[in-house]
Amino acid sequence: MTDMADTHDAGRPLSLHAKLLALLRLRRDPDGFTPSARDIADTTRREPTATISHGQVTSLINGSSRNPTASTIEAVANALGAPAAFLLPGAEWDDLTALSAFVSRPEVREILRLTQDLDAQDILEIRSRLQEIRRRKGLPEDVPTIPPPPPGVDQPREGRPRRRSMHEAAERAADYLEGR
Repeated sequence: MTDMADTHDAGRPLSLHAKLLALLRLRRDPDGFTPSARDIADTTRREPTATISHGQVTSLINGSSRNPTASTIEAVANALGAPAAFLLPGAEWDDLTALSAFVSRPEVREILRLTQDLDAQDILEIRSRLQEIRRRKGLPEDVPTIPPPPPGVDQPREGRPRRRSMHEAAERAADYLEGR
């Protein structure tokens, strides 16, 4: 799986493909597996938004679908537990952490509304106070725009090694059929 450091150039917005890779990386299960396209499609069937096929999900993940509908974006975002705005194009939507706070915490929205019409210096003062509160609580002052994945999910997992050729796949199939 591609690391987010490999997909985000400073100054350039993340692509839908890169954003989906980031969400998949964050949604790995304890065994290190990311949700499959079928898992995501099945989850959309339980959501009030649009139901999408695993083929549509695959096209989004591999980058071949570049102009999905709003309902498709919402369904995939809901299935991956992310704000739909994160999957929109544009650098202003690349901050998953801020968007998640905005969607899940009404008090965050109120704080943003209260900054309306304030001078830049006032907003910098608010930021400084928030950083001080974070220091007092032992939290880092800076918060990444895309949270790091849970501990251990980027570690290699045990299991059958990947087959490298059709010949190896055929040998494995023959062994299986012969009971070896």
